Amino acid sequence: MHKAFYNSYRYLKSHKRTGFLILFVYLLITGYFAWNIQLEEDITSLIPSGGEQENLKKVLRTTNLSDKLIISISAENENVSPDSLVSYAEALTGKLESNLDDYILDIKGKIPPNDLRQIYGFVYENLPIFLNEKDYNEISNRLYADSIRARIGSGYRQLMSPTGFVTKDYFLRDPLSLTNLGLSKLQELQVGENFGLYNNYLITNDRKNILLFVDAAYPSSETDKNEEFLQGLDSIVNDLNGRYPEVETSYFGGMMYSIANASRIKQDIRLSLGIAGSILLLLLIFFYRKIYVPLILFIPSIVSGITAIALLSLVKGSVSAISLGIGSILLGITLDYSLHTLTHYRNNRDVSKLYRDITKPVLMSSITTAVAFLCLVFLNSEALTDLGIFAAVSVIFSSILALLLVPLLYVPPSEDYKQNTFLDKIASVEYSRFRPLIYLILGIWLVSVFLFNNVSFNDDLSRINYQPEELMELERKVEGLAGREGKTIYMVAYGNNIDEALQENSRLYDRLNELEKEAEIRNFSSIGGVILSTATQNDRIENWTSFWNPKRADSLKTHLVNISGDYGFRPESFRRFYSLLEQDFENIDLDDYKDAGSLYLSDFISEDENIATVTSTVNLAEENTSEFLSEFEGVEGVLALDRKAMNQVFLGDLKDQFNKLVLFSLLAVFIILLIAYRSIEISLFTLLPILVTWICALGIMVLLDIEFNILNIIISSFIFGLGLDYSIFITNACLQEYETGKKELQTYQTSILISVITTMLGMGALIFAKHPALKSVSVVSIIGIISAVSISFILQRAIFRKLILERVENGESPYFLKQFIRSKAAKYPTESEKLYKKWAVLSNYRYKSIYGEVRKRFRASREKFLRVSRYLNEKDRVTVINSGYGILPLFLSYKFSEIEIHAFEGDLELLEIAKATPRSKITEIEFYPELGSLPPSEIFIIQGNVTNAQPLIEFMKPHARKVIIIDSEFPNRWLLDLNFEIVYRQNNILVLQKAE
Repeated sequence: MHKAFYNSYRYLKSHKRTGFLILFVYLLITGYFAWNIQLEEDITSLIPSGGEQENLKKVLRTTNLSDKLIISISAENENVSPDSLVSYAEALTGKLESNLDDYILDIKGKIPPNDLRQIYGFVYENLPIFLNEKDYNEISNRLYADSIRARIGSGYRQLMSPTGFVTKDYFLRDPLSLTNLGLSKLQELQVGENFGLYNNYLITNDRKNILLFVDAAYPSSETDKNEEFLQGLDSIVNDLNGRYPEVETSYFGGMMYSIANASRIKQDIRLSLGIAGSILLLLLIFFYRKIYVPLILFIPSIVSGITAIALLSLVKGSVSAISLGIGSILLGITLDYSLHTLTHYRNNRDVSKLYRDITKPVLMSSITTAVAFLCLVFLNSEALTDLGIFAAVSVIFSSILALLLVPLLYVPPSEDYKQNTFLDKIASVEYSRFRPLIYLILGIWLVSVFLFNNVSFNDDLSRINYQPEELMELERKVEGLAGREGKTIYMVAYGNNIDEALQENSRLYDRLNELEKEAEIRNFSSIGGVILSTATQNDRIENWTSFWNPKRADSLKTHLVNISGDYGFRPESFRRFYSLLEQDFENIDLDDYKDAGSLYLSDFISEDENIATVTSTVNLAEENTSEFLSEFEGVEGVLALDRKAMNQVFLGDLKDQFNKLVLFSLLAVFIILLIAYRSIEISLFTLLPILVTWICALGIMVLLDIEFNILNIIISSFIFGLGLDYSIFITNACLQEYETGKKELQTYQTSILISVITTMLGMGALIFAKHPALKSVSVVSIIGIISAVSISFILQRAIFRKLILERVENGESPYFLKQFIRSKAAKYPTESEKLYKKWAVLSNYRYKSIYGEVRKRFRASREKFLRVSRYLNEKDRVTVINSGYGILPLFLSYKFSEIEIHAFEGDLELLEIAKATPRSKITEIEFYPELGSLPPSEIFIIQGNVTNAQPLIEFMKPHARKVIIIDSEFPNRWLLDLNFEIVYRQNNILVLQKAE
């Protein structure tokens, strides 16, 4: 794989214009698709799909639960008249409608006079539909002669009063005030009974507070627009306060929390990023000695992010804004690949070696991280699925672009420049050699094993919101005036259509009435007594017809004529009322209700494709919430939407699924590692630090009483990815040292340290944030990153050194899982092992990148090696030419324990691998890079062809007594001229020995 990248580098290096043109065109195409993607701001996309959750999502998407802005216009003292409040309200609504019309959908709280008459007429003309069984009991009481006389007398006195011209029509149409029984149901559309109408405005019974309800044009998430609206409202209120000094205005709505949160986040991020960004820029420029380095680092991340968005645009056409927001934070992990590439290039200017060293670890890191993110798909959450795809595509493309672009764009310092910054000094320390550090980590891990399961998950989103005390105080004041003190719960009745939803709502309404009588709830707002299903309407019309049978209707008419006659009324004065009793009523539909006047039905009823909802609002004491919610749990057609409990339901489910995610991720990562390393031991060794890090981080969180929440548990996947990167790079540093004997640990630790510093500056700086969510993200990030880097630098390296490096130095093969079986086989070797020494030879190459190649070569050559060994004896001094990886010298050393071997290999890469084998540490095997360095020898073994044979011939002539040529066209005529004779020639083996 590294050859493909190196060849691509060479091509682009020599065709820079072509490369930049390709990049430009690529950015144009991906940028176009990324720009046209549709952002979905649906919070329900976080909810996992399936079963009840799917039902919950449908209801939430359909139901109108938007927060209103409640404006309270209050008298500051007892001397302020209600008229002053009305005058202020008139002026305020006028200015809002003229100055801030773009920000407002509707202002509720004032009912125009025409609407009052229209509503009265609507109820009167459809009176049976608004009457229940309790009302008929009241009507029965009003049919007694004494009651009729009292009402006729009261009506007569009102007609004689100065306002009689207003009440005349109402009295003559309905002398028994039956319509008021129907109108009383409209009071149920508001929470509480502390309100009445004054000059058509909604006012508290003490006449000290007028309430207005504003429907904002923009959702709470549109904080910029809502902030403009509130600034305009502030300006209007301040102006009116100057004109009405004795009137105080307060207002509150959910948008104010959103604005406060957005403002706090902006301030916190501006401060933290300002500090962190400045330090980071200076650090990167200082370390790499190039002012343009930060730009180089971010190019792969930016291009990969655009690529991921473009891909989502092509595949889906839209993406969850939530996932994109979280994903932009997680993109910080993609910076790692540029950092690793840049740091290795800084320390090693040989581009060919650069690609050999880092291609595998960088691609492995990105693939394992991408697979871990793709496991988010199993959570069945649309937003998290988008996040998984976005993050996975980003990290893969970022690693590829980092490998291609960084070596092209970065110009390392000159060869003679000595780099020795403080970071180089820190990275040069091998921390795994400090035993106290190892014991400290093991101690933390041991404690954490007993604690990590106790880490708690906070599913109360309000705890991670920024809630200024003055805003909370304002909320309590305004919500108290609006009758919403205590706990507010939304009850949603739903069905396939409006009629089904209304039927469910009727049953819910009856039950809420019972609960209110039992004092289980304080009050509720519902249309259950006003807007009824067709079936309920038909039942009520039937009840009316049954009640007003001819006998009862005639009796009432007789009483009315007789009693009203005493007050001077003519017999036909109440003819419209008599017609009402005999009228044939029909049921009414939703459009009729909407035409009736200011009923504000849109606050209660919502309809979408294949679903309709009817919402009621319940106010109750906080301590009664659990019992109330449990009563409606599992009730078909009804959902209780308590925001906190709702969060607990679907966020708690997300938490449970995240536990599965961890297992899926670990399994997926292990499979990728197994494919890459082709070794269970190395895969486990690389994965072990992640498991230890996870347990230690959770244990520390428990000790510090830090909770998980929906934000920092997602960020923990970012930490998981970083820890995995660190682990893979330390593994490759250790394997490279084991394979070649050259220590590259400092370079790897340097790149990891820079990654830690950049992440700590970016995420860790948020520790100074005042916003709870940002602070929680910062704390978890700091704990996770410190745990990950400490365990990689100390524990992981210590384990590798103990099980592999120290054993190699002592001439032992590295530890592996079948060690016990192999050690037993060493004591009692099979006949095959005695002949070929297969396991003995191959154990020198276990875990190395060339292990498969060595095994293949040994299998192909072992018969030849065995044949060659028959022409050698103990204590021979043998020189091997073209020793390669050292397979033949190692084989001979196992066959002859006292043989002395000198091996020549001109390829320095192969020579390094051969010299790093465990067997060469304890036996008489020496490897040489030059012929002139070889000591005199009587036996020469030549493997393969020799490019320039003459120097070798000259070197061999004075001392050679026996020459063995394997798979080679090496010239041998000169040997025959020197009195050598051929003793064996077969299977590409030629053995010549000097005649005595």
